[in-house]
Amino acid sequence: MGDKEKLKVHIEFGEAKADFEGDINEVFELTIKFLTQICPSLEILRRIIYTPDIIDLTKKIEGLIEITSGGPILSPGLNVPTRDAVCLALLGAYLGRLFGTLSKDTLSIKDLARIIGKARKTVSNEAPRLISEGLIERTSEGEYRLTILGIRKTERLIEEY
Repeated sequence: MGDKEKLKVHIEFGEAKADFEGDINEVFELTIKFLTQICPSLEILRRIIYTPDIIDLTKKIEGLIEITSGGPILSPGLNVPTRDAVCLALLGAYLGRLFGTLSKDTLSIKDLARIIGKARKTVSNEAPRLISEGLIERTSEGEYRLTILGIRKTERLIEEY
């Protein structure tokens, strides 16, 4: 691992015990696998409850979205409708927040327009439609975030691109 920081996790659940150490992503995956093995009901619940698979989502967005400390960036030349571009940008914000790269998972109309390369008016016109479909929500600060339904639909959308 060299100079990289290592994550150490110790889990005890009844008689089952486990220790994991290494790269944060590797330890995260091993922890999930361990918990699924000792609690089979977790696997059953996972089948009926949608919880975004962050690792899978990250792999799927490769080549479509880059997450920087300045916010998400859509890949140059990505020619998608405004509604899809808004959802992709907000997915980037969501993942950026989860990974600690961004301080929030919301974006303003101004930021969305800049990220997707469309006029503010175009984005402003699309936002109410996305809200009515339950894909995004407006926060009390006037910014927008992807809903769980929006994450699910965007995940399906990514598979088309």
